[in-house]
Amino acid sequence: MFKLKHKKPPFGGFLYYNINMLKHSQKINSQLFKEILIKGKNYHFKYFSIKLFKLPISNNSRFTCVIPKKVVKLAVKRNFLKRKIFNIIKNKYNDLPSSTAIILFLKKDGERLKFIELEEEINKVFKIIKKI
Repeated sequence: MFKLKHKKPPFGGFLYYNINMLKHSQKINSQLFKEILIKGKNYHFKYFSIKLFKLPISNNSRFTCVIPKKVVKLAVKRNFLKRKIFNIIKNKYNDLPSSTAIILFLKKDGERLKFIELEEEINKVFKIIKKI
């Protein structure tokens, strides 16, 4: 039997937290990332900034998340936040517009969001993206 050393989970996460990452084909590669930074359209929200780009060839959507070092200092916390965001995106992947590439940049205030609040904010962003 596994004993927990900490009574409270780190970084405000859930104790039994199931992490689902995106498939490699659903993520943005480095070449596409550079192209999106140059040609993508910017949209700004309270906790996120987004670069949106329509893919010319592919039918499936692609997504990635960027958490700057200025926003979250520790790499462990940055990776934990990325995993939470990817988990939310995986559950909502079918709601993404087809043939769209999205880069989500987390802002300073977004670091303190709990999982449920983070999910609600991402859902709001997706509703706005669908209208665009």
